[in-house]
Amino acid sequence: MSMSSAAPGSGLLGELLKHQLGRAPLGTALQYGQHKLSWRKLDSRIRRAATGLRAAMVRPGDHIGVLSPNHPACIEALFAAALTGTTAVLVNWWLPEEEITEILRERQVKVLFVAAELSEMFERIRPQLDELDSVVMIGRPSGNPYATDDYELWLELHETGEGMYEAAQFHPHVDDPIVQVEEADGERLALSHRTLQLAVAAEPPAVGESKVVSEPLFRIQGITAALHGLREGLHTVLEHSEPIEGI
Repeated sequence: MSMSSAAPGSGLLGELLKHQLGRAPLGTALQYGQHKLSWRKLDSRIRRAATGLRAAMVRPGDHIGVLSPNHPACIEALFAAALTGTTAVLVNWWLPEEEITEILRERQVKVLFVAAELSEMFERIRPQLDELDSVVMIGRPSGNPYATDDYELWLELHETGEGMYEAAQFHPHVDDPIVQVEEADGERLALSHRTLQLAVAAEPPAVGESKVVSEPLFRIQGITAALHGLREGLHTVLEHSEPIEGI
């Protein structure tokens, strides 16, 4: 199920899904826990996220952020950034609060997606984030069976009709920045469409029909592993990324 027809590293990130979307739209693209997303559903969610970012008045060159353990929202935000000319900052949520605050302030993040399990920490740093215009919580708060998932509601609010989708699209160059992540040693990396695609192409060949991603998506090793699974048309499983004791 390889996308060998596309030259590795030569295209835009949004092209990575097109082959599998046309080949097996109802096949499983992503899994998180018991939740599975087909290629068609993943594409629809990315379209909705892109339209949602434009509705939030995010402009090309702006930064959006994700503060969350591994979750489909991390992938969807990245592809939505690719469609809108923004840069997705995948924040290391293992860091001390003051370092997380510094990253968000330095990047002037406009829209931030935050896992519900990190809501208490986020509320402590929220007053210091002057540039932040919009916050979308991912998942339901624990202990409240009646709570809603704000991220899912946010996606549902935004249409995917072709007109609105085209309005959400940006026409980027392969060297435009698209994502900021970390190396395992904590060094921060800014990647363009081209450099991210090259990193994905350098991943080891896939074995079997599925790929499990346990490395956190805020690290280059995690995001390239997940994108490689999607590139190769594999059933890509995102595992919750727990902090390593002592880090």
